[in-house]
Amino acid sequence: MRVTTALVVFSLLSLWAETYLLGLLTWFGPNLFLLSALVFILHWRGPEVHFVALLFGLLADSYSSIPFGLYAMAMLILSFPARWYAIKIFQEALITLPVLAGVFSLACNGLIYLLLYLLVDENRFSLFWLNDLFGRDALPLAALSIPFYLLLLFLEDRLDIRLAERKF
Repeated sequence: MRVTTALVVFSLLSLWAETYLLGLLTWFGPNLFLLSALVFILHWRGPEVHFVALLFGLLADSYSSIPFGLYAMAMLILSFPARWYAIKIFQEALITLPVLAGVFSLACNGLIYLLLYLLVDENRFSLFWLNDLFGRDALPLAALSIPFYLLLLFLEDRLDIRLAERKF
């Protein structure tokens, strides 16, 4: 139950920030659903994180203009290498988290671009798209990764759940 509370808090925070706060700031548009999924994957490390990534992908699909299911598919596909990285390499070092968040943001957007090209034959590639991808999505997502991770640690301590200590 307490794990569900943490998931609901992150879902509502991401939903509020994506719809209201980032709507006011047109120059600042990170994918907070991806960041929430990535933070849970890196800290939880259990096999359930694939469903969490799918949940956050469906939430991102609900508020995007691309065909429904592409964000969910991209986040589900990226949850496998992220979980592998969390189990094998990640040692909860906050200094590597922004780089990791930026790389996964670029990978998610690249995968969505590839899926759009393959499934609906849409070509959005331009220099403006690349500038928008780095300046508006990847760098702000990297900057917000540490506060999101610290919020998860705070909620984990406050709700007395130990996601990292769960058996998998």
